[in-house]
Order: sequence, then structure tokens, then C-alpha cells
Amino acid sequence: MSKIASAQLRAGTRLALVALLTIGAGCGVFSRGSGGTPKPAPTQTPPSGVAVTPPVPADSARPPAPVRDSAARPDSAARADSIARATAAAAEEAARIKLIRDSTARADSLTRAAEAKKKAKPASRPCVMDFADSPPETRLLYSRVTDSISNTFIGGGFVGHCQGENNRIRADSAEQFQAPGIVNLYGNVMYEEPGKVQIIASHATYFTREGRLYADGNVTATQLGTGSSFSGPAIEYYRAMPDRPVSRMIAPTRSTARVIEKDSLGRNSPPTVIVANRFEDAGDSLLMAWGDVVIDRDQLNGRSDSASFDKIKEKARLVRGARVTNRDTAQRFTLVGDTIDMYSTNRELDRVVALHKSSATNDDMVLDAERIDLRLETRLLKEAFAFGPGRAKAHTPQQDVEADSLRIRLEDKRVREVHAVGGAVAIGTPDSLRIKTTEKDVLRGDKVFAYFDSTPRVGADTARKTQINEIRAMGNASSLFHMANSRGREAPPGINYVRGARIFVNFDTGAVRTVRVDSAASGLYLEPEADSLSDSTRKPPAKGKPPGAPPDTTAKLPPGRPAVPPGKRDPAHAGLSLSFLPPQRLTAPQRYP
Repeated sequence: MSKIASAQLRAGTRLALVALLTIGAGCGVFSRGSGGTPKPAPTQTPPSGVAVTPPVPADSARPPAPVRDSAARPDSAARADSIARATAAAAEEAARIKLIRDSTARADSLTRAAEAKKKAKPASRPCVMDFADSPPETRLLYSRVTDSISNTFIGGGFVGHCQGENNRIRADSAEQFQAPGIVNLYGNVMYEEPGKVQIIASHATYFTREGRLYADGNVTATQLGTGSSFSGPAIEYYRAMPDRPVSRMIAPTRSTARVIEKDSLGRNSPPTVIVANRFEDAGDSLLMAWGDVVIDRDQLNGRSDSASFDKIKEKARLVRGARVTNRDTAQRFTLVGDTIDMYSTNRELDRVVALHKSSATNDDMVLDAERIDLRLETRLLKEAFAFGPGRAKAHTPQQDVEADSLRIRLEDKRVREVHAVGGAVAIGTPDSLRIKTTEKDVLRGDKVFAYFDSTPRVGADTARKTQINEIRAMGNASSLFHMANSRGREAPPGINYVRGARIFVNFDTGAVRTVRVDSAASGLYLEPEADSLSDSTRKPPAKGKPPGAPPDTTAKLPPGRPAVPPGKRDPAHAGLSLSFLPPQRLTAPQRYP
């Protein structure tokens, strides 16, 4: 056994030596001789006829380059170390990549699980119809299509319900097709969910897998919880299911809805009647209407292209071409806007807001603004606010007020105060009984407050008419008012223009009575003079006698004033005479030839 091992050892040694010699021969330039001196490799003789370039002689002074034995190099150990380091780095990189890959896969799996959990819907159970409550005279025809599918035809009265569901279906006759999950109901159809809804129609189709009822033919659906009802040619009802938390009711054609709400004491308020081309109700809490919507509520009438009613928040919204009219003859008003919101508290309407190019009109005033906010108390209009981008304008028979924002306060169904803020301007019409002019009275200020009096006067018409009492201008105020001429209505009026920090204007039966300026007052008063070419005091000539020549009045000119040529008018007396406050009249007008 030892001999065999020794032979194997010697053979391995020889193979190792042969390998080393082969490596050395491949790496070295010269082969090693017996004496250790390198000898040149044998040269090959070129064939005849081929020119050979003589070798370049080596530099005898330069020592030959040392030749190291490849076997004696330490490169093998260095190479082994580098291989080990590279292997370790590769293993470390592979481990890192594997860790990243595992982390990514784990994150992807968690994301997919979360999405699957999010998308998962609660399982819904289809309706399994139970006919056990049908009357004894009911006739039934049972037809088996396959081992698990059958069709059933029922006549003489049908009463059924979905097993495990709190609903009840009645009809004169019915037919059930199990494969598609359809139940057709004919004659005196009634679908009821106790305490929730009751639907009566001439014909209906119930889809058991969807929990959907489509009823047509004189349909009336009543929400038993509130008493609200829908009536129309057709109604589609979706009952509440695990994947549908609240029920839905859709009226696809023009129908009528009667919405009944309870007040704080639990009493039913007057119903709100709504007519529209299409309705959709969600859980008897949110009602939406589309197409030529008409609303009647107490004394209010509304119209719009579409509307929504939130019964929980007590808010109604009318959209596109919205209009609300109060039909109360004692306080009639109309509100128009692109969108109108109506708010209620304890089922009592207390606020109406019009948005976008809004306008409010009543017997006393026309209000225009981007946004108009009306406040009501006990169904009576108490305040109105006008504001938003652009200017707010209020028009009354006596005054027009314009500002950045307006506040109108009403009392006893009449306008009592108008507050204008932001570059306010009040434009009024002079008293037409005393003044004949086409010009307007103007009052300006940072703020303008107008106060009206609606108290009937003794001997006046019993119908109360709002009349302005006082206007106040605050901040950078100025006023221009026309004053009645003492010579009568046909004579041109005087003009009173003043400026100050504050201006107070008082009226008497609609005409300006006094103008008072507070702080930093300045202004002027313009009073027209009589026409100098006419002589109202001259007597007409006697009949048959020619009129005499006019007297010479040149001597009556004021001192230092040149004479005016005949046929000309003195520009100083041709129109108005001027005086600064307080107003003063000039001397009597002079007449010139």
C-alpha cells in the first residue's frame, strides 16, 4: 500500500515540475541552460531569395537586462489574494442585490395587499324570492330549465319577499326567471320596506341580483320616514345593500316631488313642491333635480335649470338662470342670479344668497351687484347686503346709491336705511314740483348713509310710500344740489356745491331743505339772473299806437364798466351770479339796450 502511495506521489511531483517548466518557458525569452546561463533560441534559416534585414547590434556599454525566473516571481501569491478579494466583493455585492430585491418584493407585496384590501367590496347576497306569504288562491306554474335553474309563473295574487331581507312585494301576477335574476310584476304592484319606502305602480321589474326595482305606470313612491313623495311615469329604486350603504331613488322622466320637513317641535312644515325633468334622491337626505326646475314653497316660487336640496344641512341651491320670487303682496320681491342658495334653520327659511350678476327687486328698490345676501326673520325680509367684484347699485324712486358694498335695512316691510361703503355716490332727482331740470343732485363720500321715513303723514294716502329724510356723506365728501328759484318752477334753479370732511343733507317731502358741512368746508353757490333782454315790468303799448323806443339805461351801468354795444349782452349778467358761502344775492339785474 505504501509503494502505491509513493508511486502516486512521484507521479504528481513530475506532473507539477512539467507544469512549472511549461509556465517558465511561456513567460521567459530565453531557455535556461545547464549552467544557468541563458542561451539564445535557435534561429531559422530563411529560404533562398529572401532578403533578410541584419539585426541591430546591441549597445555593448549597456548591461543586459536582468531576466527573472517566472517561477521565482511573487505574482502568484498576489494574484491569489486579488482573486480572494474579488470573490469576497462579488459575494458581498450579490448579497446586497439580493437584499434589495427581497425588500422590493416585500414592498410590492404589501402594496398589492393594501390595494386589494382597498378595492375589496363587501360581499352582497342576491335576493332569494320566498312565495310563502301568497294567498291560498294563488296559482303557480313551476318550470325546471336545468337541475339548478328554474322559472316560476304566478297568478291570482302574489306576495313575496327576499329571504333574510326586510322587504315585501305584492302584485296581481308575477313571473320569475332564476337564471338572469329577474322578477316581472303585473297589476297593482307594491314594493315596501317597512319604515323606509313604499312604491306603488301598475308594472314593475325587480332585479334580484342588483337589488333594483324599476316601476312604471302611475308611479308613487313615498319615503315613510318623512312623508316625502315622488310621482311620475317611472321611478327606479336601489335598495340598500352591503356594497351600497344608502338607498337611491331615480325619476328618469319629468316628475313631481313633495318634500316634507319637520320643525323643531316635530311638526310637519308646509310641503315644498318641486317639478323637474329628472330627480335623484340619496338616502332621503340629498335630493337633486335637473331640467326646468320649478319650486313652490310657502309664498316663495323658484326656477332654475338644476337644483339640489340637502335635508341634513337645510340648504337648497338653484343653478343657472336661477330666480326666486316672494309672492307675499305685503312684501313682494324677486331675486335673480346665476346661482341662488337658500338656507334654513329649524326648517324656517332665514337666508337667500344670489351669486354672479345678481339683482333684487321690490316695491321700493332695485338692487344690482355681483353677490346679494338677503336675511329674513319670521319669513319677512329684514336686511340685504350687496357686494363682490364690481360696483353695487341701489335704485329708489328718489335716490340712486352706488358703492363697493351696500347694506339695506328694512323695517315693517319698508326700506329704512341704506349704507354705502367704498367710493360711495348718491344721485338724486330734484323736486319736480318746484324745480324743472334734467340734471341730478350728486353727493359723494367714502361712505354714504341714507335714511328713509315710511311713516304715513296725516291726510296723506293710506298707502305708505318711502321718502328720504337725510343723507350723510363721510370722508372726502362733496355735494351738488339744485335749489328752487324764487321766481317759480320754470325759472332755472340755483346750484349749491360744497366740499368738506362730512356733509349732512336734510330733506322735506323729498326736496332738499338744508345742507350742512362739518369740518374743512368750502364751496360756492350759483344763482341764475333774469334775462337782461326782456322787460317783464314794461306795460304793453295802447291799442293802435306804435310802441315807444326803450329808455336809455346806459347811465345805470356800474362805475368803471364800459358801455355795451347795442344788440349785445353783458357777459357778466348773461347767466349766473356767483357768491361763496354763505349764499348772497347780487343786486337786481340790469337791462341794456
